[in-house]
Amino acid sequence: MKRTNVLLTDGQHKTVKAYAKREGKTLGRMVREALDVAYQKKDPLELRKETAVGAYREGFISLGKLSEVLGLDPVSARIYLKKAGSPLLVQDATEIKRDADNA
Repeated sequence: MKRTNVLLTDGQHKTVKAYAKREGKTLGRMVREALDVAYQKKDPLELRKETAVGAYREGFISLGKLSEVLGLDPVSARIYLKKAGSPLLVQDATEIKRDADNA
């Protein structure tokens, strides 16, 4: 590793320190991870998967739609979510009825 000094604004420093404390990481690690995210080229397919999982987490798409986007069957999509550390969203009876009515 190489040592580099970076000047942060008071607000940036406070924000990064708070995230670091919450996640149990050092400030340096948080900065390195942010740089990786910002400057690392990602495979378009991997970006599509991340976007789909994010949409699923937010409730914008169903597990069925997620499995379609991932190119997996629903059971494999559940396994994929588990490995990614994402909880399965469970619909209540009202949401299921609304989905059935809209189908």
